Amino acid sequence: MLLANQVIALEKAHPITYYTELYPPSSYYYNDKLIGLSVDVIKLIWQDQGIAEQPILVVPWARGYQEITHKPNTALFAMSKTADRAAKFKWVGPLFTAEYYLIAHSDSQYSITDIADVYDKSIAVIRNDVTQNLIYDTEFPHEQIIAAKSMNDALALFTAKRVNLLAISKSGLNAAMEQRKLGKDQFKRILLLNVIDDYIAFSKDTPDEIVHAFQSSLDKLKEQHLALKEEYKLH
Repeated sequence: MLLANQVIALEKAHPITYYTELYPPSSYYYNDKLIGLSVDVIKLIWQDQGIAEQPILVVPWARGYQEITHKPNTALFAMSKTADRAAKFKWVGPLFTAEYYLIAHSDSQYSITDIADVYDKSIAVIRNDVTQNLIYDTEFPHEQIIAAKSMNDALALFTAKRVNLLAISKSGLNAAMEQRKLGKDQFKRILLLNVIDDYIAFSKDTPDEIVHAFQSSLDKLKEQHLALKEEYKLH
């Protein structure tokens, strides 16, 4: 009974359920351990808050987005804070800034100044991810957009040449190339789509005191945060 009461007390003390996706260098597995800039930062915040290390549920992005949208007391990281998302969640950050690019195969002959120049091509994005939103915000034909479950799946579609183009962050592509030992000569950045800050997003009903405390800890941990950004080659 005492142990059960202790568990209940811990849940009351920190009721948040955490979700992330596999998207290096923000969050990924190394030697069966979940690491990455966002993972390491959130652990630093827990330590600063005196919160015991919490489980982090690794799920496809679309599921994580569904959970944080419809379930109370949930957090998802790292989420790009776009204009259409800003009012839907509560935010702690920024954790890092991401540059999102349109990627073509290196042997392609595309020379473009606007995304409209490749509306006749096919493209891989991540379902419910900012990459899908960025492409949907254009007039890119939806029947030529393949929404993959994860970054790995989108990258696999591209490297197998099942699509002509890939929408992905520069840091994510660099980390994936390093992990998979893919040659840089396979990829060609042809258009910058946007530059967006990424955050920890909390469900709208999360108590303000939790969100404010997390932001206060992140601000206080500025030096450690900067060191992690250097370690993971993020800015």
